Amino acid sequence: MKDLSDFVVPWMNDVKPYTTDDVNVAWDHPEFRRMFLNENPYPPSQAVVEAILDAVRHGNRYPGNGPQLRAKIAEKYQLGSDNVFLGNGSSEIIEMVMKVFVAPGEEVIIPNPTFSLFESRATIIGGKAIKVDQKEDLQYDTEAILNAITSKTKVIIICTPNNPTGDFIPDEDLIRILKRGIPTLVDEAYLEYHPEHLSKAPLIRNYPNAIISHTFSKAFGLAGIRIGFCFADKKVIGYFKKMQMPWSVSLMAIAAAYSAWHDGDAFNRKITANNREIEYFFQELNKIGGVKAYFSYGNYILIDITKTGLDPQKVVDSLLERKVMIKTVKGYRDRKFVRVSTGTEEENAFCVESLKQILQKKNGR
Repeated sequence: MKDLSDFVVPWMNDVKPYTTDDVNVAWDHPEFRRMFLNENPYPPSQAVVEAILDAVRHGNRYPGNGPQLRAKIAEKYQLGSDNVFLGNGSSEIIEMVMKVFVAPGEEVIIPNPTFSLFESRATIIGGKAIKVDQKEDLQYDTEAILNAITSKTKVIIICTPNNPTGDFIPDEDLIRILKRGIPTLVDEAYLEYHPEHLSKAPLIRNYPNAIISHTFSKAFGLAGIRIGFCFADKKVIGYFKKMQMPWSVSLMAIAAAYSAWHDGDAFNRKITANNREIEYFFQELNKIGGVKAYFSYGNYILIDITKTGLDPQKVVDSLLERKVMIKTVKGYRDRKFVRVSTGTEEENAFCVESLKQILQKKNGR
């Protein structure tokens, strides 16, 4: 009898899974400060909770595809509801893009560093991730991205603001990439933290190869409820509909998102608190010798600890001993990074003071 592994697609061995074991640790230890997953530390508003409870009463019925929610989202950018596609978080949008456009052996251009799920979802279908390093200052290297395009390139990933570097790609650079006509996923998961920066959604009118993804997980604070969306050309959305499993977005998720979209007061409180705390992190961490914190337009901050000589994992472990969970960022040249997600005001103050003690001790201060 053959071993079961003989039946597995050959490229599966190359897949680096996006592990969630640390999430289980966090749930098992509710006393820990969860500052590692870019979660919103503030729970859904009462209006959202009531919307979910109302939807639960109809939980015996299959959900539709959220026409009212899609219409409201589209209205903001003068697009049609048929230009909006709902997914089980923006993670499912990423999955759709890879499945629709990438065949085994074909290439996906991915900036480095960025959200690791892009690479894992490309390789799980047999695609090849082509990583393009950001510049030394962690800005997008547009020339390098364009030079990486080959006849095998089927998707380009642009995360803006980028996770974990926290900055935007300039508009003119994004246009240069879109002009190549290659399907380009523009991930705007963190855009809502800065409403003064408008979505690139209108670009789909002139660039049908643009797919602009968003999520309700971050600024809206619905990570555990699982709903996201994208703006795309009708033809692209037609492909997504063929690929998506029916009913992947629940009745409760659609209701929660519709309520959160209209709950402006709760939304504004969350983004105001986040942006205040990002500034606090940025100012305080840059006072530590040998440390460089990068300003972020998301709900996380990237910290370069290369000059301290410390191993990032040891810093993570030292914080875990203090019941603070953060994470390392690996694979960018020879530099050493950790990333911290914003928490509550108390959590952030405790994390900063702990980092000062850990990092300054190494510097002999």
